[in-house]
Amino acid sequence: MMKNNSVVLERLFDRSVKRVWKALTDRDEMRNWYFDLKEFKPEVGFQFQFTAENEKGNAYLHFCEITEVVPYKKLSYSWRYDGYSGVSFVTFELFEQGNKTLLRVTHTGMESFPRDNTDFAIHNFENGWNQILSHSLKTYLDKDNFQYEIAVNASPDKVFTSITREIPLWWTEMFEGESGKTDDVFTVRFGPAVFKTMRMEEIVPGEKIVWFVTDTLMDIPEIKNKREWLHTRIVWLLKSEEANTRIQVTHFGLNPAIECYEVCATGWRQFCSSLKSHLEKGKGMPFKINQP
Repeated sequence: MMKNNSVVLERLFDRSVKRVWKALTDRDEMRNWYFDLKEFKPEVGFQFQFTAENEKGNAYLHFCEITEVVPYKKLSYSWRYDGYSGVSFVTFELFEQGNKTLLRVTHTGMESFPRDNTDFAIHNFENGWNQILSHSLKTYLDKDNFQYEIAVNASPDKVFTSITREIPLWWTEMFEGESGKTDDVFTVRFGPAVFKTMRMEEIVPGEKIVWFVTDTLMDIPEIKNKREWLHTRIVWLLKSEEANTRIQVTHFGLNPAIECYEVCATGWRQFCSSLKSHLEKGKGMPFKINQP
């Protein structure tokens, strides 16, 4: 609703406060329902920016700075536009309601933007936030992305090398391209009817690897939509735990709502076990070139 030149919207999500907070503050999750941020940290003073296009096709560069953080309760930041006067403020508030979360979003200060630009009319902000909360965030939270964790007896650096440069030794021998640095592109194949092409979107040595799927095909009879992996994102997080490294892989976009979920979830578990075997025993169990 609009109130005193402000937009205030509330939505109830069937998820815990902790789960909703993670969706609001984890950059890898935000990219799936909010905007494609290069970086985000829930810390006062942190600045971030993104470009968004409205329904008219007009693109605006947004500049934001976090002004308040109360973990699991409140997040606020300023919101302004490159080349335009004025500054507004966005606040997310989370309220626990049993096992559910009431999320309130308040956007104030839009009257400070140029009034001769109809894109800054307050009803556009209300429509935008309604779309974000009622569709984008709700759809995202209603789906549980595939996530799997394993602990391996190897250093984070060794694990990082295996995931980036030794893919044929634990995933599939049918490997093409490069996968060692940001923007490298590689393709993995599983016989003549299944392939995935990915771009190395982000690399933090010893800590994080992100793959973005740019092309794919899963031409098997039981799957009708043979391109379900397209534009999904795979995030690997590595954490040192004494003599072990904990590996967490999250496949954003792979969830129970899509056809290939069970097949692909089984595949991920199988190849994570292969990765563990490769790291600990020196012998993985990748898909073989001559495998049917």
